[in-house]
Amino acid sequence: MNSFTLNLNKESLLDLMKDFNLLTGIKIALFDADGNEVLSYPENHCEFCALMRSNPEAEQYCLLSNAQSFERCKKTRSMEVFHCHAGLIETTAPLIENDSIIGYIMFGQITDNSDRLSVKKELIEVLEKYNLDKAGRNASTYEITIKSEEQIKAASKILEACTFYVLLKDMVGLQRETFIQNLNTFLLSHLDEDLSIDRLTSEFNISRNKLYDSCNRYLAVGIAEHIRNLRIEEAKRLLSDTEMSVHEISDKVGFTDYNYFCRIFKKQVGMPALVYRKKVAN
Repeated sequence: MNSFTLNLNKESLLDLMKDFNLLTGIKIALFDADGNEVLSYPENHCEFCALMRSNPEAEQYCLLSNAQSFERCKKTRSMEVFHCHAGLIETTAPLIENDSIIGYIMFGQITDNSDRLSVKKELIEVLEKYNLDKAGRNASTYEITIKSEEQIKAASKILEACTFYVLLKDMVGLQRETFIQNLNTFLLSHLDEDLSIDRLTSEFNISRNKLYDSCNRYLAVGIAEHIRNLRIEEAKRLLSDTEMSVHEISDKVGFTDYNYFCRIFKKQVGMPALVYRKKVAN
């Protein structure tokens, strides 16, 4: 489960992508933490990749190749250069904010094979596996960008620098509304359960630091206080709308210690639970 939607400064990002493409001649794309493409330049795939994507089976392998690179980046937390299922070179770099991966930047659709005839032969063999039309083969296979090993290494270093730059300049961030909505939806559905930090970081696939920072930034309180506030608000609703006993309500909203619930309720609401019930009933 991913709790975040990326908030983008699209204009600045697109300018940076255009600069990267102008400098390297390579397509570059931004993906969110779930592997969904968010933005790219150029917007369209090269002819060969577009032809591959026109076939559902081939497209699934393209998407799988991307997903596997994201998983490897997630484990190593570093950039990796690899060959996709069609043999083309791709590079993926993770966007890491407060120790959490919030997305990925990728470049690709290139080869380091300088022999165009050899490239053409290899890619036609790939196309033949999916019975893709012959009319597109000659054109599409010659559209692959060729870069030397040194050029690919240089582009990779620039890509890695871009990941730091886009975060430093706030070109990519996390969307406040999505964070609050997803967090509260989960918490309200599990108030009577253990809501430890370890469980939340696992559920939302984020680090402790990211969880603490996001709560302080978007909710203006710590996560423990936010959970306690939600539990008290739900207790107030149950006192008002149901005939459950105070003890039952205490359990229902996740307080394992009834006396502690009574103390916290009185402190936050300004009166004991039974007094609150009588007040809202009038």
